[in-house]
Amino acid sequence: MLTGSKTTFKVRQIVPDMKERMLSHSGLHTRGRDMFGLHCLPGECVLQRAVLVRKKLSAREGGGWLAGTLFCTHFRVAFVPQDCPKPDDNADPVLLGDHDVALASIEKVVAVGPSRTKLVTPNSSLKFTPEELVLYCRDLRVVCFLFDRLTPETQAMEITYSIAKTYQPLKPGTVLSFQNAALGSVEMKQFLSNRRRDAQMNWFESPADWERDLERTGAAGWRVSAVNDRFEMATSLPRYNVVPQKVLDTELKKTFAHFNEGRIPRWCWRHPRGSDLLRTASFQNNIYHEKDDIRNLEALLFGGQQQCVVVELAEDMPTPADIQLAHTRLRALCLGDISTSVSVPDDKWLSTLEATRWLDHARCCLKKAAEVSCLLRGGHMTVILQEPEDRDMNCVVSSLVQVMCDPHCRTMPGFQGLVQKEWVMAGHRFLSRANYHRESDKEEAPVFLLFLDCVWQLWAQYPSHFQLTGDYLLALHDSVHVPLFSTFLSNCQRERSRRSQRLSQSYTPVNGWREVLPRDTSQDPVDPPLPPVWDWSLQYSCNRRARFTHPVTQPVPPQLVLNGNLNAHPDSHKLSAGAPGSSHRRAPSCESLPGLERVIRAWSLSEASRPPPGPQDPHRPLLPLLLGPCVRVWRDCYLRGALQAQAFCHPTPPSMYHPVDQLAWEVQQLRDKLALASTGHAATTAKKQESRRPDTNLNQNNATFLFSTPDPP
Repeated sequence: MLTGSKTTFKVRQIVPDMKERMLSHSGLHTRGRDMFGLHCLPGECVLQRAVLVRKKLSAREGGGWLAGTLFCTHFRVAFVPQDCPKPDDNADPVLLGDHDVALASIEKVVAVGPSRTKLVTPNSSLKFTPEELVLYCRDLRVVCFLFDRLTPETQAMEITYSIAKTYQPLKPGTVLSFQNAALGSVEMKQFLSNRRRDAQMNWFESPADWERDLERTGAAGWRVSAVNDRFEMATSLPRYNVVPQKVLDTELKKTFAHFNEGRIPRWCWRHPRGSDLLRTASFQNNIYHEKDDIRNLEALLFGGQQQCVVVELAEDMPTPADIQLAHTRLRALCLGDISTSVSVPDDKWLSTLEATRWLDHARCCLKKAAEVSCLLRGGHMTVILQEPEDRDMNCVVSSLVQVMCDPHCRTMPGFQGLVQKEWVMAGHRFLSRANYHRESDKEEAPVFLLFLDCVWQLWAQYPSHFQLTGDYLLALHDSVHVPLFSTFLSNCQRERSRRSQRLSQSYTPVNGWREVLPRDTSQDPVDPPLPPVWDWSLQYSCNRRARFTHPVTQPVPPQLVLNGNLNAHPDSHKLSAGAPGSSHRRAPSCESLPGLERVIRAWSLSEASRPPPGPQDPHRPLLPLLLGPCVRVWRDCYLRGALQAQAFCHPTPPSMYHPVDQLAWEVQQLRDKLALASTGHAATTAKKQESRRPDTNLNQNNATFLFSTPDPP
């Protein structure tokens, strides 16, 4: 390998003549191709390149190293494999390829030398030539590049500096320069303006979209109100809201003042058994309620039902501050302390994982959603989710309830429509919670990422009930950290509308409704249009997108109650201690669910008089298993960079494994020995034990402790 250089380099701008030469390769053509094979975007400028570079592939990519050329442009780090086929100059642009990293999603840049490791910042200096370049990303990826001994020393140094200089905005709010760099060219604006939206999903942007969902769920007695069309009643609510038919708009206007931020009770979803799910903010206690107001409030809350249940989420649910703290601890555990090269010892890894409380928060959200699902299944009642601001945990619980109960929401178009309805249009503070602008750390909280983790937990336990796959959930998780999509760059529909009004164009949704947005000449016209995250072809290749979905089958689940958890077959009223051969066994539990058990017991008694449903009832809720190892680590997301991160903290031989891998192997050995002692099938068990080594895919066993999901059939 190269020896360290005694020369001290400082971060600096690219010299003008070099920059002009780079611009000539990519910036003068609509669809240019760099001489080394990079398919440049319209207007994209290559700042630096390094040849003879190898990228370390993750386990999901097959492992090993991939040779190629490394590029740094003004908004991404791109890697072009050596044997990559020649790109088609007439093909549509791809913002990020399979081996690319958006500069704005990079958190740390680390240079590794012969005997030292250096955290590179815009103002830092290096006294050695990097042999490896490690990028720590906000989405928990760790991307490693190895410079060959034949790589020119100046190229290795310059590309490290280029990335360190441009990967993160130095001032709050300057992330807009990243967007302009990626999307701001005239050709790219034209290209994005002509993109067609997914016709299969519901965007919930017009009255017809909401009517379409009312008709799909069979919700009678409700109507779409346009009283908030100009966002005058509630700035954070969408233009159109579903309210009871008998409440007129003149009466509805009087109720906005009684709720925080004017977020009145609105319809979300109807259960096939006739119950309605609503969500609302807390009451304003300092408002005087007249008799007419009380009558209007009752009409909103009951929605034509005879019974109303209000579920207050502020009491036992994690706060955004709790979620942020847990996620920060989880990142530190998975990636280690990047600046001090300190990692958690193996014997304390699992206890440290428990101390982060991230899995506790996921379990809490799943538990509350399961309670609400059981309430709705009772039929003919209104269940109202109430939160002080109605913009965080209401989004989580209402979405999880629909994923559990509605098979349509477990398809890719249905799930995307669900996120549009319960998060984008409902006014979740995506921009503030992601804190792209680095303006207020107090508002930062990955609430949406916690929701994705909860969905992954359901998918891990019921993979055959989902059309979408773990690859899809992982892609959506990673897209949150790329500030290029309108989905995540606003706090409500009003902010998105203000940005879209800068474009003098109209669009036609799938239902034929047409809206022409007026042009606001007072705004800066050079800001580029931002595409929605659901336009997956802008990020991923056809082969990658093909892994987002698989056919849905509906096998009959086993009628089991495991460790005091919810029954996977909720219409069965007989409790079982575990069927012979089951991978789960009844065991003492340190956690009790008295509230949830009371709900299920009362629900079961009300169900006793009903005829049993057919074995293929599609509306059985996917009630999760909550105790012990049933809530697992999302390994493909959180641990994909852990081994690489630890490799730069202390040298580890290739035979060493992550503590979770090692523990899973030991647990499997113990279980095989127990099976051998109980069944006496020595030959069969010995053969299994011999084949189960730490380097095999233990995830394919449903009961593996703290592990990922089995591959879907």
